[in-house]
Amino acid sequence: MPLLLAVLLPVVVYCSARAVAPRLGGAGAEHRRDIDTWHVLMGLAMAAMLLGSLTRPLAVAALAVCAAGLCWGVLSVERRSGGSAHLRLVVGATAMAVMTLPLAAPAMASGGEAGGMAGMTMAGPSAPGAGEELVQPPLVLVLLGGLVGVAAMRLPAVVRRSPGPVVRLDAGCDVVMAGAMAAMLVALL
Repeated sequence: MPLLLAVLLPVVVYCSARAVAPRLGGAGAEHRRDIDTWHVLMGLAMAAMLLGSLTRPLAVAALAVCAAGLCWGVLSVERRSGGSAHLRLVVGATAMAVMTLPLAAPAMASGGEAGGMAGMTMAGPSAPGAGEELVQPPLVLVLLGGLVGVAAMRLPAVVRRSPGPVVRLDAGCDVVMAGAMAAMLVALL
């Protein structure tokens, strides 16, 4: 998991800079300030999961942020140009919500604080009395398919020279975020 953290943190830093100073995006940027902001929020939640420091209260907050990102993406797909970026946000926010749910679930109360990705199983954290399964394997497989689809659609823009550096960086952010989320979802299986 340290490798995931190493590739994720540059995306968080890059998107943070773009969210604060959108002019860094330049002409042709596919991400607007909202997408960069969502990348930062989801990237920080993923980093906290990887470091094992996503306590139950933080997991609940992260779940609320993921739900807001999901709603923002759904509501933005149709009404804005560049709806494909918001569709990718929907896939990512849904994956994040699924990863965060076992950490935020009420069954956590009997098991103490979340232990990060290492303590997660399909039935939630490996605590006594974790109860019923919160995350169903078919849902994880559908989300993995969606994340692989996002990465596959964006990868050509990363490797082509023609779109320009900002477009390649935007696509690279999408590929890294999708890949990291997919790897973390696999840990749930």
